[in-house]
Amino acid sequence: MVHPDNISSKLASLVDVSASIDKVVANVVDVGGEFISKHDFDDRESMLTWICRNTVNLGFGVVIGRSDNGTARRNPFVTMLCERNGKYNPPLKKFKKDDTGTRKCECPFKIRCYMLASKKWRISVIFGLHNHELCAKLQGHPMACGLNPIKKASIKDMSLNFVQPKNIPATLKRKEPDNISNIGQVYNQRYRNNKAIRGDTNEMQQLLKMLDDNKYVSRYKNCDDEVIV
Repeated sequence: MVHPDNISSKLASLVDVSASIDKVVANVVDVGGEFISKHDFDDRESMLTWICRNTVNLGFGVVIGRSDNGTARRNPFVTMLCERNGKYNPPLKKFKKDDTGTRKCECPFKIRCYMLASKKWRISVIFGLHNHELCAKLQGHPMACGLNPIKKASIKDMSLNFVQPKNIPATLKRKEPDNISNIGQVYNQRYRNNKAIRGDTNEMQQLLKMLDDNKYVSRYKNCDDEVIV
C-alpha cells in the first residue's frame, strides 16, 4: 500500500491508483504491454536476456517458475514469475530472531515463453500486473546485480591477467554502462573460479603444485597426523 506521492514519475504511466475503504491508496502496476514483443527469438537464451533487461529497466526481478524441455507431443516452454511471487512459509523451528521480514507478497505477474514449430521462441503475457511498488533503482538488488556468463568469463580472464579485484568492476562498467554488479560479487566469482581450478586439492596442496610447476625450490614435512607443514 503506497500513496501516489511516493510513486516515481518513471512509473507513473504504468500505475493504476484506486482508493480503498480505509482511505489508504493502493497501487497496481501494469507492465504487461512492455513484454509484448513484435518479433520471435532465435533461441531461448536471447529471449531470457531480453526479458531480464526489460525487468531491470522497469524495476523488478523475475525467476523461472517452471521450465520444460518438451516431449514428442509438447514443445519446450518456460514460465517466468515475479521474484516476489508466492508466500513465505516460516520454518517449523522457532529461532531467536522472530522479526524476520519477507519480500514475498503473492505477486501475480506471469509470462509464458514457448517454442514454435519453426524452432523460434515467442512470449505470451499471462498476467501483467504487479501488486507491489516497483523499485526506482536496483543498485544492490540481488536479481539485477547477478553476473551473466559473459561477465563471469571477463572476470576469469582479468583474474588470470593479474588485474586487481578493485579494478574489475570499473572495467565491467566500461564494457556495459548498465552494469551494476558490485565488488562483493567479483570476489565471490573469483573464489568460485579458483575453487574450480583447484579441484579436490586443498589450498596447501595447490600451493605446492604451483611451486613445482613454476620450478621453485620448496621444502616441507609431514606431521604424524599426515598434515603437510
